[in-house]
Amino acid sequence: MSKILMAAHPTAGHTNALRAMGVRLRELGHEVAMALAAPPLPFSNFWPEPLRVATTLPQAIQRDGLSLIRLQPAPAMLWYGARIPHARGVDELALALRLFTAGMKSQARHLAREIEASGIDMVLGDYLMPAALLAARLTKRPYAAFYHSALPFPVEGASPFGSGLPDDAPRDETWARAEQATQALGEWFDARVARDARALGVQLRPGGLLSAPISDDLNLLATLPELEPGLKPLTGPVEMTGPCLPRARDTDQDDPALRSLQPGRCHVYVSLGTVFNGQPRVFDAILDGLARHDVHTVVSAGASFGRLERRAGPRTLVFRQVPQVPLLRRVDFVVTHGGNNTVQESLAAGRPMVVIPFGGDQLANARRVERLGVGCVVLPSALDAASIASALSRLLEPEVTTRARALAASLEGVDGTERAVQAVLRWVK
Repeated sequence: MSKILMAAHPTAGHTNALRAMGVRLRELGHEVAMALAAPPLPFSNFWPEPLRVATTLPQAIQRDGLSLIRLQPAPAMLWYGARIPHARGVDELALALRLFTAGMKSQARHLAREIEASGIDMVLGDYLMPAALLAARLTKRPYAAFYHSALPFPVEGASPFGSGLPDDAPRDETWARAEQATQALGEWFDARVARDARALGVQLRPGGLLSAPISDDLNLLATLPELEPGLKPLTGPVEMTGPCLPRARDTDQDDPALRSLQPGRCHVYVSLGTVFNGQPRVFDAILDGLARHDVHTVVSAGASFGRLERRAGPRTLVFRQVPQVPLLRRVDFVVTHGGNNTVQESLAAGRPMVVIPFGGDQLANARRVERLGVGCVVLPSALDAASIASALSRLLEPEVTTRARALAASLEGVDGTERAVQAVLRWVK
């Protein structure tokens, strides 16, 4: 029996795949703990949705049967977490990197104490949780970095990461400024992690922590080459496992969202994830555009639920949240913000996408969906009912659906969660 410590930031996007792996490791008889810097928030209903979700994750992890390690969140995390939903493009990416490194040194020390006290055999951390890397190096434990896709690694011919520029944009001053901004953020992240590593007496390889696989031991990418067109060769120990999807629960089939789907109708699923869903005007523009087509819409509204309830009707179903993985198997198209989980899950289900990206990995995912030929992009600056209606018209073209279904068929039988778990166990042994 092995003891595995997982660590991630307290969002659904950064924990869902790790939780699926943790559940499977427990089934195989191993001990698993999950470390989170989840803030206890008084009067949580008055906080932004991302912070409210963070407060609920510890209970969800314990329901999974995983041990919980509560890390002390830095006060700055609340500040950055409240601002991210309102940021766009490179500004959103900059705030996210500051959030991911806030309190890093103290969290690494806390994790190191837990590792030594519990006799942890291996550390498995979200790649944007550098405190886990530092703690593993501090305690001389093997470290596996988890990536939800091949982002943010270089792609041949792609626009600068997080820029929002199309891949075929002219290589002009705007392109050069975007490249400089991306490079500056990468250098800032390297310097920030290196500073805390020196303070802890930890040796790390110099630079490039965002542009190349971060671990010298094992890097798990929850994707496959066919989902990553143009990806440049990666260095170091890398295993591509395929998407790590949460396991469907028996109760999911009784969920109102699944029971409300009408046979023979075309259904569009709309979600802005858990960080960016507090934007009812964005939802309104999406719903106004979809109303121009003969489709039924299923909305996972999150923080906008109260404002969107008035729009519910025979062709518009509004829920606060839904069981996303089983629902994706039952709908026809997806409108999404482009988060890693939703994109990978939609690709695995063979569902064409309209992607409305707000920043960072969402912008890169949006362009990846375009390169795969399974969807199109509507930037928030161009969002209105007409742009959504036009985007869905493009998705209705038979060749788009055919490509999405063929891509999903190539993943048939691939259990990314099992592959990732076995890779971790091979390393432990």
